[in-house]
Amino acid sequence: MIHLLVALSVSTISAQTTSFVSVEDKLVGYAEPEWFVANVPFLEVPDAAIEAVYYYRWTSLKRHLRYATPGAGYVITEFVHKVGYSQKFDTINAAAGHHIDEAKWLRNSKYVKDYISVWGREGGGNQQYSEWIADSAWNAFLLNGDAAFISAQLAGLVTNFRGWDHKFEPNLDLYFLSPHDDAMEHSASSEQTDDPYHGGLGYRPSFNSEMYANAMAISKIAALVGDSVIEAEYAERANAIRNAIVTYLWDPVRQFFYHVFREDNPNLDLLDAREEIGFYPWRWEVPPKDDPTFEAAWVQLLHPEGFNSAFGPTTCEMRSQWFDGNQTSQCCWWNGNSWPYSTGHTLRALAAQLKRYPSAFVTVADYVGMLNKYARTQYKDGKPYVAECHSPHGDFWVCDGRNHSEHYAHSTYNDNVLSDLIGIEPQGDDFFQVNPLVPATWDYFIAEHVSYHGHNVTVLWDRDGSRYNSSGGPGMQVWVNGGLAGSRPTVGLMKVAIPPPIPDPSYPTGRRRQENYAANVNSFGYPAPSASFINGDSSIWQAVDGRIFYDFIPINRWSNYGNRIDAEDWFAINFGPGRIRVVNQVKLYVYSDYAEGRGVDCPTSITAEYFDTSLQAWTPTLDQVLTPAICVPNNVWTVDFRPVATEWIRLIFTNNISQGTFVGVSEVEIWAPWPQSDVGYEAEDGYLTGTSDIFTSPTASGRSYVGARSGDDDMSAEFTGVWVDVSGDYEIVIGYTNGAQVTAGMTLKVNNFHEVDLSFPPTETGWGEFNLDDGVIRVTVPLWRGGNVLVFRQRGVDLVQLDRIRIVGGDQ
Repeated sequence: MIHLLVALSVSTISAQTTSFVSVEDKLVGYAEPEWFVANVPFLEVPDAAIEAVYYYRWTSLKRHLRYATPGAGYVITEFVHKVGYSQKFDTINAAAGHHIDEAKWLRNSKYVKDYISVWGREGGGNQQYSEWIADSAWNAFLLNGDAAFISAQLAGLVTNFRGWDHKFEPNLDLYFLSPHDDAMEHSASSEQTDDPYHGGLGYRPSFNSEMYANAMAISKIAALVGDSVIEAEYAERANAIRNAIVTYLWDPVRQFFYHVFREDNPNLDLLDAREEIGFYPWRWEVPPKDDPTFEAAWVQLLHPEGFNSAFGPTTCEMRSQWFDGNQTSQCCWWNGNSWPYSTGHTLRALAAQLKRYPSAFVTVADYVGMLNKYARTQYKDGKPYVAECHSPHGDFWVCDGRNHSEHYAHSTYNDNVLSDLIGIEPQGDDFFQVNPLVPATWDYFIAEHVSYHGHNVTVLWDRDGSRYNSSGGPGMQVWVNGGLAGSRPTVGLMKVAIPPPIPDPSYPTGRRRQENYAANVNSFGYPAPSASFINGDSSIWQAVDGRIFYDFIPINRWSNYGNRIDAEDWFAINFGPGRIRVVNQVKLYVYSDYAEGRGVDCPTSITAEYFDTSLQAWTPTLDQVLTPAICVPNNVWTVDFRPVATEWIRLIFTNNISQGTFVGVSEVEIWAPWPQSDVGYEAEDGYLTGTSDIFTSPTASGRSYVGARSGDDDMSAEFTGVWVDVSGDYEIVIGYTNGAQVTAGMTLKVNNFHEVDLSFPPTETGWGEFNLDDGVIRVTVPLWRGGNVLVFRQRGVDLVQLDRIRIVGGDQ
């Protein structure tokens, strides 16, 4: 069955690509193998560790692709479960740049575009930690070629950049941040302060290089848009930051970039210890290329008293008094441990040194050796694995909390492999460029099914032509859409012409799209799951939390394990009171641990039912079709049926009595057209927080509306994915009721940028009764091309009940 699924997935792209790699062999033992076939480039290299970790890292990234809410779509999480300091949709911006850099390689660009839009429009802790989101968004554009999308992100990325103004020192043209807020607690630059965890506020080569990169990216996007004012402003900003990094953070004697304390440091003395962040400036080509003295910094990467440990690089040089490489289980120490977060940066910086600068101290062999070390670091119990931080000397993970740190999404790896080892250098024009960093001893390598500007590209090296037996013969080759586009006899720089970009059909470019009505990122309110039985170690909410993975630990499932084996159990989803939705498909991600000797496996049968309000009874859906026909463990099982209009969907499961197993579900998805209103956007379809809740009313446009559960002043309703084709000012018509005798207030914030106070006079119809002739107000706000985010937040104690909004002049 798995062979058939993979074959079907390959057939969807094989007509316009190559087939040199046996994808089935690469995916043995992987859950949902067809997802990988449809999304990831396939790699072969002679280094077994580099290749094994490459495929594992796609599985770890997939675990963090979380569907948040209709209109917003997907986000990428850092931890497998929510942590107390995560922000909106459980996001943390610290590694957002890493997330974008990795996810941009997925063929389905909805994952990365949704995520970029979250940071540009949603507003969710954008300045919680340092970030390089604009730079990563620009690089994602270079790979996917969607100029319309990245152009529409310009205003949001500028807003995000300006959010750091309070951390800018204009007298130095440098930004300042504590190591903690640079996502590096207990570092050499904080340990020597009165507050080793939060202290050490200063000017850092990491954060300032990232802000330089963000400014450069914004300038380039502005040039693409044709905004010469922003283009010039941010090019000037970038140049000033770059000069300041070189002027104030470089030590010509010790030949390294250093942290500089901001407080009690009038002479701007440099830190007494080298930290791994001193390599970061090379990633973005900050050091001058006409001064060879800067290159000497790279000696420290390979020095046994510098950063070159068995599982390095270390985060602090080992000769320093602040270095501590002896921790065994402590969290958040950046003064010695090997952190993949930093290793990903350092490898990109080393690649830039080798490709963009004269290199007398480091070689391609050094790069591949460091990449191999990075791969070997990402193992546990003999299998590929990544957690938070690793011992620099011992073969064990230091930060590795159970049901918490597994498969930690805080770094790059596959981007290092594809961008630098294989050497794919995305361009903004109709060319494909590749410049590998591979050893001269390698006889082959290949990256196949790379999605580039919407085309299928394969890069391969076959020294004698016997490995892949291609029609191109021996040598290095680039194939585009199944045809040979260029070749050369040796490994080196290649640049070939490609056709113009093709839009990704998986990413919506209009108001109407398919969205998942089952997802509930809050784990309260609606959609509300329920079940006939809940195993004590599982949760009904984990089956609708937007996360899909099949591990025993970390836990992410609902299960009926422990009920009577002959029971017929069910799992139901209630969209909300009066929230009738037309649906015709349910996707069930079936969890199984039977092969590991445990007691959960596929059900023997499944039936989809809907609640018929006219009969007040559960009714089987008609014309049910299962795909595949027989359940495959740890895979998706789709139930299609004749469309029904309902506010409840229920799935009936039958346990496998013959083998004595119960049922487990990682996720339930219900995909259907969104929005379902022909005019406007319904409040009950939005992202609701605080005391907001859904109520029913026959006079509401969608039979439901949003109000508050109490008189507290924290009601919030977010309309997400409000689409317009052209950026501009639009009139928003807001349907509401206010049954009080006083005018109520709300604040409307658009795209985390434009904010306006709204007044809602009393309505004659009273609470819960809607009348478009009476209960509407109008406001004009700026909207940007694509999906917009409109957040209505209660102002004061007086309440408003929201029905829907309508955009005048837009694509309604």
